[in-house]
Amino acid sequence: MSSTVGQVIRCKVIDDDLCLVLFFWDFGFCGFLLCFHSCLNIETVAIIEFQGQTSLFPRIFGHEAGGIVESGEGVADLKPGDHVLPVFTGECKQCRHCKSEESNMCDLLRINTDRGVMPNDGKSRFSINGQPIYHFVGTSTFSE
Repeated sequence: MSSTVGQVIRCKVIDDDLCLVLFFWDFGFCGFLLCFHSCLNIETVAIIEFQGQTSLFPRIFGHEAGGIVESGEGVADLKPGDHVLPVFTGECKQCRHCKSEESNMCDLLRINTDRGVMPNDGKSRFSINGQPIYHFVGTSTFSE
C-alpha cells in the first residue's frame, strides 16, 4: 500500500468494468425513490425522501461499512492497517445521552440526513472538479 499521508486520495468512480445507473421516480407524497444498479454486483438501494427534508446533491450514500485505516492527520488512537467500522452516530461524550448507559443518540452528533458535511468543520471530504460531493450521515460508505 502506498502512503497517502497528507495527500488527497483519488478514487476510481467509473471504469470499463463497472457502470452505475441512477433512476429517479417522483411519487409526490414522499419526494422520490433513488435506485442504484451496479453491472457487476446487482444491488438496489431504495431511499425515500420525505417532505421537509433538504435535498443535497450530488451525494454519496451508504451508512454501514468496514474498512482498514490508510492514513489520517491528528488521529492518536489508530494507525495504518487497523480495522475499523464507521459509525454514523457520533459521541461528543459530554451531553446527557453520551453520559447515559441507556442511549447512544448524542444531542450534538445525532443522525442528521440534512447535514451533508462533517460536523467538526462544516466541510465535505469528497469533491469533483473543486465542487463538494455531500456526505450521507457522515459516512458515505458507497465510496472507494
